[in-house]
Amino acid sequence: MGWEGCTRPPFENRAIQTFFLDITKTVQTRSWRVINAYLTLIVRRFNQCNDGQAAECNTFATTLRLIQWHTVIMGIVNENHHWMLVVMYPHEKKTLFLDPLGEGKGKMKVCLQSTRAFMRMKGCKVSRWTCSTLPHNRQQDSTSCGVLALKVKDLLGRQLSLKPQKAVHELRLDIATSLLRESDDLSRLCCYCGMEEQDEEHWICCDICQRWYHHQCVQRPPVDQQYVCPGCT
Repeated sequence: MGWEGCTRPPFENRAIQTFFLDITKTVQTRSWRVINAYLTLIVRRFNQCNDGQAAECNTFATTLRLIQWHTVIMGIVNENHHWMLVVMYPHEKKTLFLDPLGEGKGKMKVCLQSTRAFMRMKGCKVSRWTCSTLPHNRQQDSTSCGVLALKVKDLLGRQLSLKPQKAVHELRLDIATSLLRESDDLSRLCCYCGMEEQDEEHWICCDICQRWYHHQCVQRPPVDQQYVCPGCT
């Protein structure tokens, strides 16, 4: 459905604005926005379903009190544009480390040393701290590390077994639709690029979800035919 000069609300995950353009760029400069938004969602889901509470790992905001209050501290590590998963269990004095490309003894040692140093800096005793991993499918391309790390973390947060993964494009769709379902409205922004309307801008609305897009952002589909957006295809 097309409409010239109209605006409709896109979406937001709490204070983090997330748009389809962000979701399609998982290893470029916008990837942290999707990562942070989905981490927030994973922690929220975990805390709704478990007695023990989880928290997101932030180097500056994490304090000893936060560590003492939470049974799980979740974080995603970026090294040379590659995303890896780190989950710390302060009460059990252990770290779970998963690298979509594979862990290896060297990476496991670095993870153990880093998490021990982090916890020691926050005032936590680390004398018997351990680091382990779990079996998981390996990354098969150069762009899916963030997707795989997030989905493994999601499964751990919901205490589900790490079964063989879906195709990467299905995982991306799961992340996108989950963020959309948890979204709040933002007015006057395109749901694809997140930019405001311009003078004489053409817009088009998805006939399924009723979200609005710049006509140009979605490759100028025919306005006299039914339109289905990237999130509904």
